[in-house]
Amino acid sequence: MASSSSSNHSFLLMLFPLLLLLSMVVVNSGSAPTTTPATMTEKCQDWCRVASDSPSCIKVIGSIPGIQEVDINNAGKIAELCLHFAANKTTEAKGAADTLLVAAKGKPSSCLEACATNIKSMADVLVNLPSGQDDMNPYFTFIKGVRAKFKHERPPACEKNCWNKTSSSSSADETSIVDKFHDIWTVVKVANMQINYVVPWPESDNGDNLL
Repeated sequence: MASSSSSNHSFLLMLFPLLLLLSMVVVNSGSAPTTTPATMTEKCQDWCRVASDSPSCIKVIGSIPGIQEVDINNAGKIAELCLHFAANKTTEAKGAADTLLVAAKGKPSSCLEACATNIKSMADVLVNLPSGQDDMNPYFTFIKGVRAKFKHERPPACEKNCWNKTSSSSSADETSIVDKFHDIWTVVKVANMQINYVVPWPESDNGDNLL
């Protein structure tokens, strides 16, 4: 009898860990699955779906300060960061374009003239962009201004006629101006689409919300 009791005791000791493990599996099977946060590459790929040039979009969007920490679905914050980045880059580009226009002495190349004009149009809209706004309405107002400026020019002449089309005679400075506007236009397109998620455009105006 002692031997039988000892065997039963040993069997129960072996069975207990198995029962404990089984109970843990049953409990865990009912819990919600954990979601892995999107990587920066995945976020940029998602945001850049509206871009005509995805590789350069992913590169420039990924360089925006603070955007690395933003959730992939936080459209308001994405739009805010993109617009401020575009505003800063537009200020830089306008200064560079104005310098080249002066150096051209009234005879700028067609691309320099087109890009300088497009950059000025963008600067006219973004010059007073508000900062640190929780409300998206101010940003919506500014993106409507961009839409209005380029309503009859989508894409703008600088983007359409000069991006990746500058001739071998174009100076490095002129090519840089084209590249600057391309990045600005790309970032604004991303911001515009994100704002569409937050403040949907009236259905009667479909098409006017695109860039």
